[in-house]
Amino acid sequence: MFPKMLLVLLLSHVLSGIVFADRPNVLLIMVDDMNDYTGYLGGHRQAITPNLDALAGSGVRFINAHCNAQICAPSRSSMLTGVYPHVSKNYWFDDWHKNDTLKKCKSLARFMKDNGYVAYGTGKLMHHEQTDDWTEFGIPQDPGPFPSNGKTKVGHPSIPLPFRDIGAIDGVFASLADVPHVPASGNFAGYVGWKTRMGKPFRYVSDDDRDLMSDELQANWTTEKLKELESGSHSKPFFVAVGFSRPHTPLVAPQKYFDMYPLESLKLAAIKENDRDDCHFASVFPKWDPLWTTHYQKLVDSYPTAEEGLLKHLQAYLACITFVDDQIGKVVGALDNSKLKDNTIVFLVSDHGYHQGEKQYLYKNSLWEESTRVPMIIRNPKMSQSAGKTIEHPVSLIDIYPTIADLCGLSESDNRINENGVSLGGHSLTPFLVDPNGGQWDGPDVAFSVVMTPGPNTERGLEPSFHSYSVRSKDYRYTHYVSGKEELYDHRNDPHEWTNLADNPDFADTKSSLKTQMEALTGDLDETSFIPVRTK
Repeated sequence: MFPKMLLVLLLSHVLSGIVFADRPNVLLIMVDDMNDYTGYLGGHRQAITPNLDALAGSGVRFINAHCNAQICAPSRSSMLTGVYPHVSKNYWFDDWHKNDTLKKCKSLARFMKDNGYVAYGTGKLMHHEQTDDWTEFGIPQDPGPFPSNGKTKVGHPSIPLPFRDIGAIDGVFASLADVPHVPASGNFAGYVGWKTRMGKPFRYVSDDDRDLMSDELQANWTTEKLKELESGSHSKPFFVAVGFSRPHTPLVAPQKYFDMYPLESLKLAAIKENDRDDCHFASVFPKWDPLWTTHYQKLVDSYPTAEEGLLKHLQAYLACITFVDDQIGKVVGALDNSKLKDNTIVFLVSDHGYHQGEKQYLYKNSLWEESTRVPMIIRNPKMSQSAGKTIEHPVSLIDIYPTIADLCGLSESDNRINENGVSLGGHSLTPFLVDPNGGQWDGPDVAFSVVMTPGPNTERGLEPSFHSYSVRSKDYRYTHYVSGKEELYDHRNDPHEWTNLADNPDFADTKSSLKTQMEALTGDLDETSFIPVRTK
């Protein structure tokens, strides 16, 4: 009896090893606040992103990819649990793992680990990261370094008021070489130098003699982990995820990246004067009072001309994009120079975009293209026929989880912790990878995004009808605000979304069709005009 049991165990072990050997590895790279200002997407023609462009050239680039929530926490919790924000009712910065719906669903890391993968994560992947979901979690994210007044983080002294008073996150854009000298004031002793998120001194002498920034540490940790995995330390397939902080604010990077964008030759993105006049985003915020809604005005008020302020902010944003592009290059280069390359699928995405003055707006969390459109690249070495192909069909971050599950042979595995959880909301993108020119996808014809209406989380406030939504088709964007106001843009003729066609009778059928597709996800939105309206 015993020899038979031993034989069964041995066969089981061998067979499981064969199954694991057939499964691909996965490398997920996430960046933060990166819009379409990349070489291959063309959002800003001066953007220098050779590593992103090379990855796009060797993989499939989804050029009409969008996030489902345009601010960090809900976007990430949605993507990495596979549940739409309006389904989970997790719209803001609440702990996702305490959410009534999401706590019954497996994060992507836990799902992979439960299905025979080793799961390694590092950096900014989710807010309120649950490190127990991972086999190992590396280095917590640090968006700094920051200026300090000796006690707390503050805006950079080189930046004039009123923008500096926004604070140490959004009120900072500067080269590392611009070492902050914050004078003593009141009860604060002042401080010379940079500090980390945890308040420790960040040493800077020069670009070549300094502490490493968080994204550099994340890249180094990931490359070392890939070397460890290449050495055969694990028999299981791996899921490795690295989250970079840039180009999230504070927009701080080494001087050499600022030097790549001289102010005298830098061009602003296409900005139309008074572009918000036919828009209704402000109707979500009756008093237009959330701090971030005033970032644009504070920036232009801080400099002699609006152009000067916008150019300096843009320079820092592009510098941070090129800085993080270098970190991406380190990670992808480490993979490509290893024997892991031929069995590792690479995913690269951003959590959402960011405005650089378009629509007189300087932030994320809008329902316009600058906020919703994100880089999305998938490189599958087993599908070389699709390398370098472009997909124009609208897709979104909600589709990443089911795509990874599908490509790893796990599409039949349950993403729910128990029967009270909800199934994945997205659809596998595999058909586009198999046949980029004609893949038959079973997902929607629109990408779907939400912006939360501010206010107390009453029961009504959590309901989908309380919020504002946008859908992006191949040719159009339709937006329905909680105020009942609408926007419609024809991307064939108006890629900058400068002309709102919502009241144009020639487009009534198009608007109706897009609203129907939106309400297939949200339910009826006609009973929502209950808050004061401010249209300008």
